[in-house]
Order: sequence, then C-alpha cells, then structure tokens
Amino acid sequence: MKVDGLPRAVTSSVLAALPSSLLDAAARVGPLVPYYHIVSDAQVRHVRHLYSYKSTREFEADLEFLLRRYSPIALPDLLDSLRNHRRLPQKSVLLTFDDGFREMSDIVAPLLRAKGVAGTFFVNTAFIDNHEMCYLNKASLLIDEIDRRGSRSVTERVQQALRSRGLSGGSPAKVIRSITYRQRQLLDELAAVIDVDVQSYLARHEPYLTSDQVRTLIRDGFAIGAHSVDHPLYADLALEAQLYQTLESVTSIRRAFGLHYGAFAFPHSDRLVSRQYFERVAASGLLDVSFGTSGILTDSAPNHFQRFSLETPREPAERIVAFQLVRRVAKQLSGAATIHR
Repeated sequence: MKVDGLPRAVTSSVLAALPSSLLDAAARVGPLVPYYHIVSDAQVRHVRHLYSYKSTREFEADLEFLLRRYSPIALPDLLDSLRNHRRLPQKSVLLTFDDGFREMSDIVAPLLRAKGVAGTFFVNTAFIDNHEMCYLNKASLLIDEIDRRGSRSVTERVQQALRSRGLSGGSPAKVIRSITYRQRQLLDELAAVIDVDVQSYLARHEPYLTSDQVRTLIRDGFAIGAHSVDHPLYADLALEAQLYQTLESVTSIRRAFGLHYGAFAFPHSDRLVSRQYFERVAASGLLDVSFGTSGILTDSAPNHFQRFSLETPREPAERIVAFQLVRRVAKQLSGAATIHR
C-alpha cells in the first residue's frame, strides 16, 4: 500500500532503524488528532459496505497504545491553548469521532470513560434524532439488502434502474457506492425499487445519536462539534454552499446544546477549500477550531488541524501512527508538510 507515493515497505525499514521517541521528535507535530467513525462488534448494515471499522477489542488495544506513548487531551485543552497561547503537553493526542452514530453513546463513551480518556464527537445536524439518513449510509443499507435477498430478479431490477439513470460500469454495489451527494435522490428511488423503507429503519434501529444522548455525553465531560448539515463533499460545493453547511451546523449545535465554543470537522475532506472560506468562517465569530482529514500535516489556515484515520487500513494504531509519522518526515524533507490555502 502507498500513501502519497510512500510504500509501506519504506515505513517498515525506517521504523527498524529509528526508535519511536526519535520518530516523534523528527516529525515535530502536536497534537496528534486521530479519528474514527464507529466501533462495533456487529455487522452494521448502514456502515459495513462503506469502510472498515474496528471491534471493541481492537479499539481498546488502540487506546492502550495511545495511553502508553501519548498524553490524551480534551477539546477544552486545545481551545485554551489556542485562546491563551498555552503550551500543550508534549506528545499530546486528541481523540475525535465523526458522523454521530449511536455507538458513540453505547460503546465508545463507556470505553473512554473506563480509561479516563476524553473524546470529541462531531455530528451532522440533519441526522440527530434519526429524522434523516446520510446518503452514504443509505448506499450501504441498499447494498446490504441486495446481498441479503440474493435474488437475481432484485439484482436485475436494480441494474435496470441504474442504467435508466445513466449509471453503469460495474456491479450494483460498486455503482451504488459511486453515487455522489448531488445524485443522492437516486438512492431514494432505488430504495423504492426494492422496497426498502428507510424511515422505518431509522425508527427501528436509531443509527444516529439522539439529542438526549448528546446531552448525556456533554454531561459526562465529552465535547461535541459540528460535521456539516448533511455530509457533502466540500470540493463539490460552491463557496456559499460550503459556508452554509458549516455555519448552519455550528450555529444549530451551539444553540441546541448550549455550547460556549464552536468546533467543526469537515466531512470527507477539506481538499480544495479556499483561504476565502476560512476567512469568512473566522469573521463569523462562531467557530473556534476546525479539522481536516489529510493526515499528520500542518495547515496554513489558523486554528485548523489535520487528522488521520485509525480505521483505514484496519491495522493496530501503532502501525498507523508510525506510518503517518514517517509520511510527515518524508514530506518535511520535500518541503510539502504544510497545506497552503
């Protein structure tokens, strides 16, 4: 596997020659900000066809590694550092979780509490209380339903519906996964074709956090941030639509839960988001800190931090962090460790 052209074989050879302390020092980064989407021992129908995710045992092993090597901080620690120019602990790490799945309340928060670790949960305002389903989760649910039925007639109906809408070029699962945010209404049409009742699924399974669960997380000392209204890819949006997605969701979260801070994590990524966007958001006064997903890199936008996934690939945190650190060192040597807006 390669990331930005750097093979994992290179990572392995570098790690064999460098102690972890030297690698941390060479990378010169802080805090580390990893993210997860979900932790579960179950086959979660609305997620399992999108990306890999870790079991509770794997997640606990990740936490144990992070606690051995790093100093966990909470979002208020980071905000205090930004506002008052205070230094964070050396080798600090801020754990974050995207998409606001109910597993944050049922599984993740109890595991974090047991180990005394803080967490920041980013939620989409359209999905709180399970009124709507993210188009990505609809795609996974539809693929799962097609697989469950295993019916040639169902597959043929789906293929015909996709072709009639100009979508082809692979298996139904591959084509469904390729449906974009702008095409998301097609997923509702496909659901009707194969009689999948999304609203009933939402009511029965409650895949997302409820407002009461969010309030409980806040009472338990966890931080909450916004993750846009309904999870678009910002690179596909005009500037005004980007600003709406961010400011509307941050405003809604702050008002609904009485927060005195504004935190935001980009859905998908912040690729191609302009300096003008960050200037307009800063001028609003609503947002204190934001996060991207480009790995362990520095960003030229003020108070904007890049994160890395601890789910993909599905490897132990120790290997993922090591690879990300080596990647950063390689980018430092090539002068590409900072994202310029």
